[in-house]
Formats: sequence, structure tokens, C-alpha cells
Amino acid sequence: MDVRAEREVLRMLNLLWLTYVSFMAAISGAVVPGPVFIVTVSEALKKGKIAGPLIVVGHLTLEALIIAALLTGLKTVLSSEVVRTAVGYAGGAALIVMGSMLMKAAVKFDGSLGLEGNPSGGPGRRLVSHGLVASGILSSGSNPQFYIWWLTVGLSVMQYCLSSGGISGFAAFILGHASADLLWFGFVSYSVESGKRLMNQRVVRFIIVGSALFLILFGAAFIYQTYIY
Repeated sequence: MDVRAEREVLRMLNLLWLTYVSFMAAISGAVVPGPVFIVTVSEALKKGKIAGPLIVVGHLTLEALIIAALLTGLKTVLSSEVVRTAVGYAGGAALIVMGSMLMKAAVKFDGSLGLEGNPSGGPGRRLVSHGLVASGILSSGSNPQFYIWWLTVGLSVMQYCLSSGGISGFAAFILGHASADLLWFGFVSYSVESGKRLMNQRVVRFIIVGSALFLILFGAAFIYQTYIY
């Protein structure tokens, strides 16, 4: 093997390593129960296994904006006291609103996935898709821990990938991170949708109510935490 070929092999191994590092860092955040997890479970109960991937699309859309902000040097602004306070109050309020909407949905839940009678690609299906993508954006953006993760773990891993692999390292970071989110939340929604066949309507409604209460309490806790600090 000549020197050029050897360097190419080492470069590819380095990119695989960076992808793995990014994947594991993202999984470590994704598996911790939070608003995105709760919304994924609740929406999968109502709309099926498609919920996870579509919610992740919204989640990744917001993350793309965060990455762009970090790359343009806005770390100081995003971590300022004023922004932290605004995120705490606004995010907590948004979580409470989302929880209240889920509670309302639980009352109206009839045990169906909510897609019956809508042909694939029809207006009803597109409306559901748009709603799930928006849920991914809202559930991510309303969680102050989302920004904290990006200002600590996310930023550190991204800088490591950039310094180790340049543009290719950045691409490996994006690939690893996106793959982790899609794999985990896709698995969650598939598992919930499959398990739903074994649940009666009362059990499903109970799970949705529990999810709604979690979001409301989670939001209230963030508002209180912002107030005392």
C-alpha cells in the first residue's frame, strides 16, 4: 500500500470514528426522557409509527438553526443571562401549553390513529405531517435543556469533529447526530405503535394523560427554576 492509499484509509477511519463519537453523544441526550420523547410517544399512540421520523424532521430543523448560530459565533449571545431567562420562561410556558393541548386530545381520543379515510398524500395526511414536524420544533425549542446540551456537549463534539476532520469531519458530525435521533425516535414510535395493538382505549388515554401531565409539570419546573436563579 502506497503512502497516498494509506493516508486515505486513515482519513476514512477517522471519519468513521467522528461519526461514531457524534452518534453516541446524540444518543446520550436523546434517550433521556424529555419533551421530544413524550411528544413522540403521545403522537405515535394517535398517528402511528410515522410520528417519530416526522417529529425528528422538526427537531433537526431547529438543530440546524442552532448549529448555524454556533458556527457564526453566537455562543456568547445564546448563553447570556437575558437569553437564558427568556428561554426559561417562554420554554416553560410553551411546555404547559403543549401539555394542555395533549390533555384535550386525550379527552377526544377514540382509539384510532386518526388517518382513516385520508388517502396517502392527500390533504389530511399532509396536515398530519405538518403538525408532527411542528411538534418536533416546538417540543425541542421549548426545552431549555436542549440549548444547554448544545452549548456544552453539542458544541464540544462539533468543535472536535471540525478540528479533527475539517469539512468532512463536520459532515461526519451531522451524519452521526441525525442518525442517532432518527434511529432512537423512529424506534420509539414503532414500538409504541406496535404495542398499541395490545392496549385498550382506556390504557392509551391514560398514557396520553400521563404524558400531558409530565409536560405541564416539566414546564412549571423550568419556570420556577428560572425564577429562583
